[in-house]
Amino acid sequence: MFSELLRELRLEKGVTQIELAKAIGVSNGNVGDWERGRSKPGYDALISLSRFFEISAGRLLELPPLPENPPACDGIPLSQAEADLLAMFRLLDDRAKEDIFDYVNMKYEKATGEKGSIYSTYTDEEKGLKKTAEDDRDDRSALA
Repeated sequence: MFSELLRELRLEKGVTQIELAKAIGVSNGNVGDWERGRSKPGYDALISLSRFFEISAGRLLELPPLPENPPACDGIPLSQAEADLLAMFRLLDDRAKEDIFDYVNMKYEKATGEKGSIYSTYTDEEKGLKKTAEDDRDDRSALA
């Protein structure tokens, strides 16, 4: 459980709740609430905790460790930062996932000049609605 893990990490590091709060830029009450299981840290605090304890955000989120052969994209293994982003992405609701996907797609379009969100391609495939290449072209044309 996150609350127990946080307390354990803090005690191993030999810092008080006050010292931890100051180090990561939150209130003393936040750390206390996290350790009592009353609330959980937001994105910024999670990253700060990860850096402070020098562990992955995935470990803080108590996600299973990556396999021996880490996932890869285009044949290149994912970095720890990429794996942490994927772990956090998986915890988001569908609307937030779509927002993040569209933001990254916008950055990709800006860098490459290619147009059109393909988020629905992935969500439709997950729902078993396999799309054809022609469907994708139609979707992109409608967005242009």
